[in-house]
Amino acid sequence: GIGTWFLGEDRRKRNSEIAAIRRGLDLGLRVVDTAEMYGSGASEELVGEAIAGRRDDVFLVSKVLPSNASASGVRRALEASLYRLNTDRLDLYLYHWRGHHRLEETVEALQAAVDDGLIGADVSADYPSALRHHLQDDWLHHLRDDALMLTRWNAESLTRHITHSLDEHDRFGAPPAWRYLPSYRLVESTDPGDGRRWFETGDEERGRRSLALQALVLALPGSVYLRQGDEISLPDKDKPTSTQELAELIDERSGEQGVQFGSPLATVRHATYVRREHALATGPFAFVVGLDWCPTDVLTFLNRDILVLVNTSEQGVALPEQAQVLLASRALLQEDRHLVVPPTTTVWLSASTVA
Repeated sequence: GIGTWFLGEDRRKRNSEIAAIRRGLDLGLRVVDTAEMYGSGASEELVGEAIAGRRDDVFLVSKVLPSNASASGVRRALEASLYRLNTDRLDLYLYHWRGHHRLEETVEALQAAVDDGLIGADVSADYPSALRHHLQDDWLHHLRDDALMLTRWNAESLTRHITHSLDEHDRFGAPPAWRYLPSYRLVESTDPGDGRRWFETGDEERGRRSLALQALVLALPGSVYLRQGDEISLPDKDKPTSTQELAELIDERSGEQGVQFGSPLATVRHATYVRREHALATGPFAFVVGLDWCPTDVLTFLNRDILVLVNTSEQGVALPEQAQVLLASRALLQEDRHLVVPPTTTVWLSASTVA
């Protein structure tokens, strides 16, 4: 298929971009994927021009923003997309990522559009048999779970988001593929936050939280979705738009971080090794409460023989003297004979040494 993110944003490239889409169709490509977010509609307009006269040759996909995912907002956004695309229907209409509107409300609006013939495909986690019909075992991207992107920075919110995601995926028998960094470029028109999300803080604290969440998701059952740049903790908003410049930036920072103990890249590599050795991807998972040495406002969970602690409190957490640390998202402190987990830090512990 043909993806169209960033297409339509530079009018100087318009003719060449239209030609590229048409050339792809000539060579046998059929899926064209766009979204109302891409260029604030500019991508859809360009796609509409590129496929003019060839609509029946194309499986056309677009997406609704979370901010437009209310009962009435879905229909308004859909009709605006159809107008820009110069078509009377979409073959598939996707919920771009999970927002604050009730999922049931969004699904009902999408179903109404299917019933009215504006959308051709009916695919929803609320209809497991329909979803399974469209999924294949290797469609990791389509099983990606973005719920953690919108969590707040406290143990209660993290627990709620993780629990909800696991329950949702259990409904249709698929393991979650976790992602935690905010998708796309956080600009005013596409920012999914409401002022209280984990990433809505100062740059330094956001960086610490990002590394702590990265260590958290790497300890969860299922799969972890790391896009290019995630392994070096590079937020999308800081990525160059040029793919060549992005590759060069990642190569440069990977070279720097590869020889730095405790760097984001080094932590990902070590976490991946431990994750494989302990089979965390398929492990039994449970939240843990009641540890006498751990405050109640700190998140703790168990995956196989590893206890994971995410310090969401404002105070350091002193570990038991015999605690064996397997991984930490940043440097720990030492007080007397105890290691101390600073605020905004995740640690993996050998469960038998802290029970």
